[in-house]
Amino acid sequence: MLSDDTPMDDLPLEYKAKNTSFPQISDEMVASVALGLEDELIVASRHGLSVEQYQELAAQPWFQLQVQVKRSEYEKNGVTFKAKAAWMAGELLDQVYVTAASGDASLSQKHEVLKTLIKAAGLEPKEEKVKDSGPGFSISIDLGGGQSISLSNQQGLSPVTHVPVTLDAEVKEIKNA
Repeated sequence: MLSDDTPMDDLPLEYKAKNTSFPQISDEMVASVALGLEDELIVASRHGLSVEQYQELAAQPWFQLQVQVKRSEYEKNGVTFKAKAAWMAGELLDQVYVTAASGDASLSQKHEVLKTLIKAAGLEPKEEKVKDSGPGFSISIDLGGGQSISLSNQQGLSPVTHVPVTLDAEVKEIKNA
C-alpha cells in the first residue's frame, strides 16, 4: 500500500514518460550529435543503434541535456565553427582541383591552387630554428706534438688541424734588490 505522502499521477502507466537506460552511449556519439556535421541517424547507426532506438534515446531528457551541454561547449570554444569551416573546405577542394586542372585555368591560377594545397597539407619546407643555448664559449687544449683539441658550445668536440703558434720569449729572473 502507498502512504499518503507519495505523489501519484492520474495517468495510466503506459502513458507516462519512460526512462530507458542506454549504457552503450559513448562520449564520442554525444560529441558527434552535438557537432551536427552529420545526420543524427547516421551517427546513431555508426554506434550500433537502430532508427527506433535512436528516436527513443533522443526523447530522453538526460540525452538532450548531454547534447546541449556539449553543443554549448563547442560553440563557446569555436569548435563548431572550425569543424564546419574544415568540412566546407573539404567539400570545395574537389571543385577547386577540377577547375585548376582544366585547360581553361591559367598558369598563375594553377600555381596559386598548388601553393594553397601545399600549405593546407603541411608540406611547406620547415625552417630550421637555431636554439640559442646562452653565451658562447670556446676552450682550446694543446695536446703537444702540434695537436690541439677545441671545445665549444657552438660546434661540439672537434679536432683542430692547425698548429698553435708559440712565441719564444726570453725569461728573465727579476731579483729584488
